[in-house]
Amino acid sequence: MGYQLTYWAKRGRAEQIRLLLNELGEEYEDAHVSGDSFRALQAEGPTCLTFGQVPMLTDGELKLCQGPVIMSYLARKHGLAPADLGQSCKADALTAGAEDMRIAYFKLFGEGGAERQAAFVDDRWKNRWLAGVNGVLEANGTGFLVGDSLTHADIAMWDILDSITTWVAGADFTGFEQVQTFFDAIKARPNIAAYLGSDRRPKG
Repeated sequence: MGYQLTYWAKRGRAEQIRLLLNELGEEYEDAHVSGDSFRALQAEGPTCLTFGQVPMLTDGELKLCQGPVIMSYLARKHGLAPADLGQSCKADALTAGAEDMRIAYFKLFGEGGAERQAAFVDDRWKNRWLAGVNGVLEANGTGFLVGDSLTHADIAMWDILDSITTWVAGADFTGFEQVQTFFDAIKARPNIAAYLGSDRRPKG
């Protein structure tokens, strides 16, 4: 087995990494933690979970935490990151932007969640996030976020767009044609489509 991906038995912050590994055709073990096993990893200190958080990717002796950094690492290792430094940094920045969107998404649940979701969809979803992604796609003009081929930024962005449109009431891509086309194209990639239709994908 090539990689080990340590996370809870859900999609969350690890799903973008699973998607990327599947797109790359790389073998990996999905190592699910529970309360006790997670606390045991935390007890190992910062040489394991740097700040006591997962996901964690293990690649031989390397243990790497923080989802966007794991995405960048895998993209560079497997030739999916742009060769040009500026373009590569742009892909990293968009991957970090997807994480910012994920943080906003996580705040939409729990007590009062329905009201927060409605406010999010009416304002930030359309006016900030979709407008931003649509603008980047229009400016780049290739169907991808950076350059003329798939990068880790595309996978990271697709994952959070999928989460929001799946779990946030009323969130869709109406009025943002570039985003809809991008979303459908990534979803249709053979390795991605196979993973999405498999039993290996966590249910929630």
